[in-house]
Amino acid sequence: MTSVGTHLKKIVNKPENWDFSGARSLYAGVDIGTYKAIVIVVDETGYPRAARMNRTEVVRSGLIVDYAGAVATVKEMIESIRARSPMPIEKGATSYPPRTEDANIHATRYILETLEIEVMQVLDEPTAANQVLSLENGAIVDVGGGTTGIAVIQDGDIVYTNDEATGGVHLTLTLAGHYKIDYEAAEKIKVNRKKHQEIIAIVRPVVEKIASIAAGYLEKFDRLDKIYLVGGTTELKGFKKIYSQMTGHETFRPPSPQFTTPLGIALSCLGGNQADRTYVEDVAV
Repeated sequence: MTSVGTHLKKIVNKPENWDFSGARSLYAGVDIGTYKAIVIVVDETGYPRAARMNRTEVVRSGLIVDYAGAVATVKEMIESIRARSPMPIEKGATSYPPRTEDANIHATRYILETLEIEVMQVLDEPTAANQVLSLENGAIVDVGGGTTGIAVIQDGDIVYTNDEATGGVHLTLTLAGHYKIDYEAAEKIKVNRKKHQEIIAIVRPVVEKIASIAAGYLEKFDRLDKIYLVGGTTELKGFKKIYSQMTGHETFRPPSPQFTTPLGIALSCLGGNQADRTYVEDVAV
């Protein structure tokens, strides 16, 4: 059986692989991050049928600072999927970083409503991720482009969340300084898997800082069976090992961690626990 994580890699920005056959209804999960926006459309069973990912710079430190730009970005992504779908996409959900509700919760809702999408859920990002991971006792650390979100789960309920303005952008800036190149060139190096061993040696102090922030929040909680890392930044080879060493907890990373949160956002439209164990299997990196 193909894992959902592998399936998502095959359909993101690849309309030729989108398949809506047999679906009875469709739901859109919209995740607007610091440097990218992701839309995943699932059917009534929670299976992803289409996905888009775009570069965008409408968010800063977890807050939407360019509302018009965010609307334009999401509209283009949604409309490109609608154009290929034989049925309407009229329901969806979105999210916000922890502790940014006052500034973000209405803005993200309005973006979807502008596109004539009935908003079924607006939830914080770690809660969305746990729609996929289904942790009972543990922690989720969502390392995005500009922020790192942390959630502690006990007995299946999220009992604590926090968010820090530290993320993948800081790794890129470190690489830019080391190689004396501009940000865009450094970003291309960061996502080059062939250079991960070289990269992790350069950015290790930044990864350790991110991990130490999480460790400081988590040390007050017991019954942390495991930590799950999500977010695109955690795809860097060696990232998980450093996190485990710094926090002292068993640490896991699912396949395609940058899609965990947007998939969870989409699944939240369905209600109940939609976790797929073929998605949450650990990747040993």
